[in-house]
Amino acid sequence: MNFKNYMEDVVLEVYKEFISKNPQYCGCERCSADTMVIALKKLKGLYAVSQEGEIFTKVSCEDRQIRADALIVIIEAATMVSQNPNH
Repeated sequence: MNFKNYMEDVVLEVYKEFISKNPQYCGCERCSADTMVIALKKLKGLYAVSQEGEIFTKVSCEDRQIRADALIVIIEAATMVSQNPNH
């Protein structure tokens, strides 16, 4: 059975935009990964297992509230990582 958490795509997109506009945060590979993992742990997953579910989930990923929620947890996670970086 194939399934995917589309919230990973949302977090990646929102994170890339966030880090490009906030150079005060480290954007190295390790800090980026740590930030995104922390953010994903705090967000509810958007999973799909069928083609219909995939279409619905992709549309949901464009939802402003979902993206805003992702940005909030990314900011929190980036702040945590910047206070104790692992690079």
